[in-house]
Amino acid sequence: MKNSKAFFLAGAAILFFWVIGGFSPWISWESRLVKILLVAILAGIAWWMKNSKKATVRKSALVVTLLLALGTAYAEPYASHLMFGHHHHHFFCGK
Repeated sequence: MKNSKAFFLAGAAILFFWVIGGFSPWISWESRLVKILLVAILAGIAWWMKNSKKATVRKSALVVTLLLALGTAYAEPYASHLMFGHHHHHFFCGK
């Protein structure tokens, strides 16, 4: 159970990558790279906040990370369309 935090964070990152359409065979490698970078940044923020020495940062880590993930999932199709001229539709896509 010593590595359970890392295991659950990796599982959550893979799940989030799937939710934003990262495993789709129809997206370009540029779009996939952007999705990987987004997931890596969010996982890094979550890891940093959860391992912080400040108690208030540790307690708010889950809420902040979930809000960032929700915002990223909502805005990703629009950003992908703006950068690459196309996007793959996924669960949060409003376009």
